[in-house]
Order: sequence, then C-alpha cells, then structure tokens
Amino acid sequence: MYIKKISLKNFRNYNNLDISLQPGINVFLGDNGSGKTNILEAIYWISMLKSFRISEDAVMISKGKDQTNINLEISDRSLDKIYRLEYQNTKRRKIITENNNKMKRMSMVIGKVPVVLFSPENIQVVKGDPSLRRKLIDDMLSQIDNTYYYFLNKYLKQVSHRNYLLKGIREGKISKNSLEIWDQQVMENGIKIILARLKAIEGLNIILKQKLCAENKQVFLEYNSKRFNDLSEEGLKKEYAEFFRSSREEEIARGITLAGPHRDDISIFYNGSSAKLYGSEGQQRITSILVKLAEGIYIREKKDSYPVVMLDDFSSELDDFNRRFIGSTFKLFKQILITTTNTVNLKGFEPAAEFKIDNGEIQKTG
Repeated sequence: MYIKKISLKNFRNYNNLDISLQPGINVFLGDNGSGKTNILEAIYWISMLKSFRISEDAVMISKGKDQTNINLEISDRSLDKIYRLEYQNTKRRKIITENNNKMKRMSMVIGKVPVVLFSPENIQVVKGDPSLRRKLIDDMLSQIDNTYYYFLNKYLKQVSHRNYLLKGIREGKISKNSLEIWDQQVMENGIKIILARLKAIEGLNIILKQKLCAENKQVFLEYNSKRFNDLSEEGLKKEYAEFFRSSREEEIARGITLAGPHRDDISIFYNGSSAKLYGSEGQQRITSILVKLAEGIYIREKKDSYPVVMLDDFSSELDDFNRRFIGSTFKLFKQILITTTNTVNLKGFEPAAEFKIDNGEIQKTG
C-alpha cells in the first residue's frame, strides 16, 4: 500500500493542501515550525484516530475554523481507495468514510491505512515508561487485527470496573462476592492479550535478527510479566487464579488490579545489554528506529500489505555510517515519508519526490 494523494483543509497551518506522493522515499524539507510534521500527523490521525503529539483533537483545527477535513487516496494491490476524516469542533466527533461510505464503528478504521511512525520522542520507547512499550506492541497488533483492538479496549474497561469494585469493597460499600465474575472476565481477556503480545515479540525478534540488525547492532525484545512466570495458556490460567486468590486483600487495600497485561513491560536489549540502562543516546536512537522498522515489516507480513513508514527528523542525530545503515533497509518498504530541516541529513538517500515547506506553503522541488 502507498499514499497517492493527501488533501488537507483547515488542518493546523494548512488552509488548503493538495499534494501527490510517490512510491519510494518522499522528503519534506523545511525549517522547524514550518508544518512538515503536520502532514505526518494528519496521516497518523486518519489511520489511528488520534494524534501522536497531543490528546485534544480540537487543537488540530486551524485557528478560527470549526471543522477540518483530511482526504487520503491510497493504492493497495492495484485497488484505489479514498479515506476521508471530518472533525467538527462543535460536535466533537469524527466521521470516517471509505469511498464515501461511512464507517459505522471507529474500530473498523484502525489498520485500513497501516502506518509506522518514528518521531524524536520515540527514543522514550527505549528509555521511558513501560506504558510506551506496551503501546508500541498494542498499536501494531491493533492495526493487524481489529479483534485485538476490541479485546484490548474491552479488557481495559473491565480492569477499570474491577478497580471500582475493589475500592467499593475497601470502603465497605460492595460485597467481595461481586469480584468473582470480573476476575474471570479480566483473566480471559488478559490471557488473550499476553499471548498475542508474546507471539508478536517472537516475530519481531526474528525480523530484527534476519532482516535488520548488523553484526555489531543486535536488538532483542523480551516480554516481562510482573506477576506471572509460566506464560503458556494453561500456566497463565493457573497463575491468574492463584494470584486473585492469594492477593485479594492486597488488591482491596490498594484499590487496583495488580496483575495483568496492563502492568507488564517489554525489555529491549542492544548487543546483549539493556538499552534502557546501558545504551548511549545514539544506541538508544538506533534501537528505537530498528524496532519501528521491524514493526513495519511485521505488519506487512501479517496483512500482506505495506504500511506507510513515516520518519520525522530521524536522521539529524545520526552520523553518516548509521544514516547509510538505516537507509539500506528502506528497500524493504513501499513508501517512506521523511521530514528534515537540512538536505545534509539526506546524504545517501535517493528521494522519489521532494517538497519544500515554508509556513504552510508547499512546493515540489524534485
């Protein structure tokens, strides 16, 4: 899959924008604040129904406007489709259409336009909070399979309700017996999520080893359950049940569910050592980029469709050797979108299209 055309109306600093993209490397060149990343954000928004920069949708509407529209024309295995997102600030709701047909559920949208994004903040996936590493795996799996997205959201709601019950029990307002049915539901969906994550991490590790990593750049992922040791399906059933039984009073006292995929972590290793604890800034950056590229290949293999890879200012902190190393992997993808402030950062790349951006104005230069 690749994007043939993107149109924006009243999005960020673009009143009206229409540009045609090409398979291969598409480069957006401009100063900081010129609007380069806004284009990537629009694509991400229509793909994942959220921004990768902020949580408030209304901020993405141009100042003084009430509505924004995004159109993507894509080509996927010789079929052309048009996806459109409309967002009205007064109604605070999104409307998504596929070839002018309104999509009834937002969960149906995820994965229609698969994307992989690297931005400078993604280095936090390596060195930041566990929630960022969980999100990386969850977003990837949600794009591959709508049922995963469904079970993940259902599980998080179940945990939230179970926490409500735990607090009510602690305050003497709710009976302990009310937990039993929620224990079962949280366990069933929690196991599905853990097993899916384990399979995904296994696949990512194969891709990293066989297709992306060099001899001196070995990246490996490991799933870390905070409470469970046996991560087989039967082992998880037994340990979940035992945990809920033995930790009942602790959970009530704290008012939270203390075991499950919402509390787990993924360790990331670089050349055999924890990238978080022992990796240099440069090693952490390379590691985060390689994990993102592995995500893209994994999506391609599972969906039999190329994701759009978006790299926001990824090369400015890389030396020539590492820039060439990462660039050598681009042949594995159908379309790469790159933003940069300087053509020096493109050394060794061969763009299929180049665009110069200046304060919301865009001009094709190559």
